[in-house]
Amino acid sequence: MDFHRPDRRSVLTAALTAVLVTACTDRTTLESLPPHHRIRPLEHGVFLPHGPQDGPAFTAMTGAAPRWMLLFRDWTHEMPPVEALDAVRTQGATPVLTWEPWVAPATGGVPADAAQQPAFALSRFAAGDHDHRISTWAEALAAWGHDVVLRFAHEMNGTWYPWAAGVQGNTAEQYVRAWRHVHSTFAAAGATNVRWCWAPNVPALGVDTCVDTGMDTGGARLADCFPGQDVVDVLGIDGYNWGSSEPPLSWTAPGELLGPGLAELRGLGARLPIMVTETASAEGQEPGRSKAEWITQLFDYLVRQGDVLGVIWFHERKERDWSVDSSAAARAAYRRAVARLR
Repeated sequence: MDFHRPDRRSVLTAALTAVLVTACTDRTTLESLPPHHRIRPLEHGVFLPHGPQDGPAFTAMTGAAPRWMLLFRDWTHEMPPVEALDAVRTQGATPVLTWEPWVAPATGGVPADAAQQPAFALSRFAAGDHDHRISTWAEALAAWGHDVVLRFAHEMNGTWYPWAAGVQGNTAEQYVRAWRHVHSTFAAAGATNVRWCWAPNVPALGVDTCVDTGMDTGGARLADCFPGQDVVDVLGIDGYNWGSSEPPLSWTAPGELLGPGLAELRGLGARLPIMVTETASAEGQEPGRSKAEWITQLFDYLVRQGDVLGVIWFHERKERDWSVDSSAAARAAYRRAVARLR
């Protein structure tokens, strides 16, 4: 199976039952809770480049099994990855399945025009072009029947995906209509086991628009892209510490990185639980900039955020060495941090 996603740096620069408990097991499941009411420890999750098959090794390395496991599928996959979802469940985690409505560029290089895929402009959803694919996935996941968090059309406030507001003539209104159309199709299929995660990228500091940087959307605010709490179960946020002095990338402390985005999510007034759905740090190249220290700061910061249920680490060597074990110090820091969550 292909668990890879396109090179993030190339893309960026080129363009529950309680807070998650079940009655009979210790498995995580999802229900909406008001902010600041986490009733169990912050939970950690992971994206593994080769999928759940690497879960046992990751658990052995970190000393704690992830409670969430992030997967990616683009529109070339006619069916959801049921085998991978089962493998996640077998390891006691809940799958967070990122469903990307485009044809993802091949791993190893992303064309400058990767977001220019007219077939996936938001107007095509309204035209019904993708109804068969949506219905197929909805029926398959309903038949599968287990808990899954579906992170559909994430990072809509960037410029690197064809569904983003401001790209290909898309508007925030079209994004909301597309989301609600997909959600209604799943509801009609009886896919009540699917929980919906709406996950923007961290907004540019000081920019309150639906697009992160470099794109005019006619003043659309992040709130304008929110589909509504009746069709969203959990709010997500993605953000990375690039650890580079190359503008606009820079070393960014966890609170500075995630704080403004968390504030905007809370400002929606939806009173939904929050997850950090993607994060990681590069190794520091300058004095006083330590990835190990950043990891410690990240978990300390998120433990204090009572409405944040979990954090998913992007464990892959790509544009940066995001992996937990990029150094012995980073690995030890992560191991200590997750041990304290118990």
